[in-house]
Amino acid sequence: MNKIGICFSRPFEGSDPLGHIGKKLSVYIRLLNLCQRKSWQVFVLTRKTYKGEGVFEGSWRFEENKFYREESFVKIDLVYDRTAGMNFPPEGDSSMAIVDQRNFKKLCYDKFLSFKKIGGLMPETFWIGDGKNLSSVLKKIKTDWVVLKPYNGLKGIGIFIGSKKEALSFKFPEKNKGYIAQEFLDTSSGIPGLIEGLHDLRVVIINRKIVWSHVRTPPKGSFKANVALGGDIKEVDCDKLPESVKKIAKRVDNLFFKEYDNPLYSMDLGFDKNGPLIFELNDQIGFPAWEMKARDKFLNELIKNFESKLEKRG
Repeated sequence: MNKIGICFSRPFEGSDPLGHIGKKLSVYIRLLNLCQRKSWQVFVLTRKTYKGEGVFEGSWRFEENKFYREESFVKIDLVYDRTAGMNFPPEGDSSMAIVDQRNFKKLCYDKFLSFKKIGGLMPETFWIGDGKNLSSVLKKIKTDWVVLKPYNGLKGIGIFIGSKKEALSFKFPEKNKGYIAQEFLDTSSGIPGLIEGLHDLRVVIINRKIVWSHVRTPPKGSFKANVALGGDIKEVDCDKLPESVKKIAKRVDNLFFKEYDNPLYSMDLGFDKNGPLIFELNDQIGFPAWEMKARDKFLNELIKNFESKLEKRG
């Protein structure tokens, strides 16, 4: 019987291994139930108890809608990695199937590496590190405005969006020596048939298909559409996405599918007068809310992805 685990960074605390999930807990529970229907043993794991060779010391076993604490060792066949960051899995670990592979995780984690991989599908991007070469880089930026952001940032933290003149006064955080500069993409004209004004469109790709999409819009007076910073989110019917989005998604997936073993990922895009460009890639996909129409399509494609990786391992 295959053993499947969802792995997080947090240590186990209390009697609920998914206590940190919040309002999307019911969606996670549904995923675990769908895994059980495949006759898989299902576990919730923490990277902090990983011993190598696919073995975790301590876990929570999920069975009949309940969690049971296991203190003993368990050897996992496939891990769905929800740890974020680069602390897991260890470099070179091939003892279990991992969704997604470490090399793909690194590609998404490093926005400058992403740019080097997919080139002209993103706004022109330059490495500025701690900002000492900012003045010379700004001369290469063709747009009046510029975006400065950490190469590995999350949730819109530490981002500057504004004129190149104002950018010269930006105070780079002392702890973050890895910044990039991007040409500004003016999304104020919206997406034809979907949204008016500033936006950030996310499409989720699993098994070479767009399985879920939503558009985020920033609060008034801001360019940052991150929900964590007050942005609004609206589900989008995948069938109604512009053909230009479907084409760019296909181009990207043609690059990724074989090299990274059919990865799960999302792309954030924006439209200007010339069409869509990609802001960034994400290997850590936020789950749909329970009430969203694409919820089960998303979850069932996850299951199919797990199956395909288990079949490869025999």
